[in-house]
Amino acid sequence: MAVKSGGDWTLRDLHAFNISVLDQPFATFFDTPHLPALPANLRTFAETPDRAAAAEAADIDTYKLLHYLDLAACPEVGQDTTADSFTEKLLHAIGYAPGYRMILSDQFLPFLVCGVRCTAQADVCVCDENDILLIVQESRGLDDSADPESRLIAAAIAAYQRNNHSRVTELHLPALDDITFPGITFVNTFPTFYKIRVTVALNKAVMEGTYPPTATIVDRYIPRIPRPHSEGMRPVDNRGLILRHFEAFKRFVASSD
Repeated sequence: MAVKSGGDWTLRDLHAFNISVLDQPFATFFDTPHLPALPANLRTFAETPDRAAAAEAADIDTYKLLHYLDLAACPEVGQDTTADSFTEKLLHAIGYAPGYRMILSDQFLPFLVCGVRCTAQADVCVCDENDILLIVQESRGLDDSADPESRLIAAAIAAYQRNNHSRVTELHLPALDDITFPGITFVNTFPTFYKIRVTVALNKAVMEGTYPPTATIVDRYIPRIPRPHSEGMRPVDNRGLILRHFEAFKRFVASSD
C-alpha cells in the first residue's frame, strides 16, 4: 500500500483499507423522523435574501454572515480559505461551540500510516480541551471540484489516533476501542453529513498498512433541497433547509468522556 498523508487520500485509499460509504435515509441517520424547527436566532439569516436586504435592515451581523457565504460560494484567486472562514462563523452561529469548546481551522494532525509518520489536515474542527469532536473538510480552491470525502475519513482516523494519545499520555485514561466522529464535507456551500466510526482494528490496519478483514461502513446523508446543489446556501429556500439539517446534526457532536 502506498504511504500517503491524509490530504492526498482518494477513493482508492478507502478501498485499500476496506472502507465503504453508505447513504442512509433521513430517519435512520438522524434517529428522528422529522427535521427540527429553525431556532429563532437563525431565522433572520435564513430568510434574508442577500447583503443588500441586510444592509437595508441595518442588520450588521446578518450582513457579515451573508458576506462570508458569498465569499465561500464565489472565491477569487488567493481566497481559498474563505470557505473555512464561513464554516467557522456558521458553526458558531448555530451553536456548535458552547461553553469551553473551540472551533479551529487548518489543523494538521499526526497520522501514522503504514509505519510512517504523516499528517492529515482538518480544514475546520470543533474541539474541547481534550478531544476533536467534529471534522469539516472543504473542496479545495477554485479548480477543485473533487469530493473531499476521502480526506474527511483520513482526518477522522488521524483524530482517533490523536484523541487516544491524549487520553493515555495526558489524562491517564485507557484508550477507546472505537470512536464515532461526526463529519461534514462542503462542496461550494452545499454540505453532506457523515458518521465515521473508527475502530481499533481499522486504526491498526492503517498504522501497519494491512487490509482489515472487517469492512468499515461510513454512514452518509445528503440533504434534499429544492434548488441545485451547486447553488448551495445562497438561495433562501435551500438555506433554511440546510440550517435545519445542521440543527439536527448538532446533537451528535459530543465528548467521548
